[in-house]
Amino acid sequence: MVVTGTSAFVARTLAILRKEVVDNLRDRRTGVVTLLSAMLAGPIFLVLIFNLIASQAERARDLKLPIVGAEYAPAVIAFLERQQVTVSKAPGDYDAQIRRGDLDVVLVIDDNFAADVAQGKPGVVRLVFDRSRDRARASIDQAETLLRGYNRLWGEQRLMLRGVTSSVANPLRIENADLATPQQSGAIVLFLVAYYGLFASVMGGMAVALDTTAGERERQSLEPLLMTPARPGEIVIGKWLAVCAFDALVVGLTLAGFYLTLKFAPLPPVGVPFLFGMREFGRFALVLLPMVLLLPAILLYVGSRARAYKEAQANVSILLFVVSLIPMVQLFLQRREPDWIMFVPVSAQYSLLNTSLRGEAPALAQLALSWLSPMLLIVLALVAVSRRLGRESILSSK
Repeated sequence: MVVTGTSAFVARTLAILRKEVVDNLRDRRTGVVTLLSAMLAGPIFLVLIFNLIASQAERARDLKLPIVGAEYAPAVIAFLERQQVTVSKAPGDYDAQIRRGDLDVVLVIDDNFAADVAQGKPGVVRLVFDRSRDRARASIDQAETLLRGYNRLWGEQRLMLRGVTSSVANPLRIENADLATPQQSGAIVLFLVAYYGLFASVMGGMAVALDTTAGERERQSLEPLLMTPARPGEIVIGKWLAVCAFDALVVGLTLAGFYLTLKFAPLPPVGVPFLFGMREFGRFALVLLPMVLLLPAILLYVGSRARAYKEAQANVSILLFVVSLIPMVQLFLQRREPDWIMFVPVSAQYSLLNTSLRGEAPALAQLALSWLSPMLLIVLALVAVSRRLGRESILSSK
């Protein structure tokens, strides 16, 4: 008897699953747009990032520095030219051009530079720039670094002329020991890949989840479904499995786009290896699996509370805001993540994705903890949706 009841439960659930899958396949336009965006967005995203990094590196390597008052400090100009800096005369309206973004940085040498140096005073030079412009930061940083280098070299030469070794003025020798591997250094930029992969788990099932709840309620196709022998719990589980399957497909295509782009696309060199092979692909899939199961359940709950598809979309915007905000908060806090963060959905997955990108395997204990809260929330969300489907008010327009 138990076997018969269980078999009937499985049969009705699979029937609902099959019905939802067929409905999704019939809506070809939505499905094609969702799947194509998942396949193409990742590669386009990576190409833009790599070109941005390469462009910044190119601008820093080929520094062009307009100068005002070059005749007052010929030694400075000679040093910059030896460092392969392209020196030119700055235009008269360089302030306005910097504000417009036509120039990145301008070096202004004080009129009294030579006189101050002759009297043993520091010569005054001024870098004029607008640091709020991201594209100019590489040039600004390189110009500052070169001037600091010349300042240090000039000071050491002055000491040597006076018979004093330069080590007297530099009693501390600093040696760096960077423990980060090349892949870990590259992961500083690839945190965006983790962010996008996490966001794909939300966007993948959103349209399907809202259509199968609020959409069916708006089209009044939910009532015939509730009149079938299938119980509300079986209907909800069938719908949830269908949304999970579509969400998993979108996440898989997104990760495949990352893998194929990084492995085969002619990306510009950026100086550090960005690795996303099958090992990273598998780790990403394992870490994102709780989200692939949790977010469809939450989306079904949000959709079941809406009377129309547009209302459901408005409600989902809150969920999108939370999912997009949490990783940003973790990024900008710049603190060591506490152990309890593994109990927080989204935060735990984002942390584990970053661990995977650093070339490290997430600890099994952390993976297990990251599953606890999502599993509990899945049960609560599905039970809540089942109860709503069991009420007559679900069919009303109020």
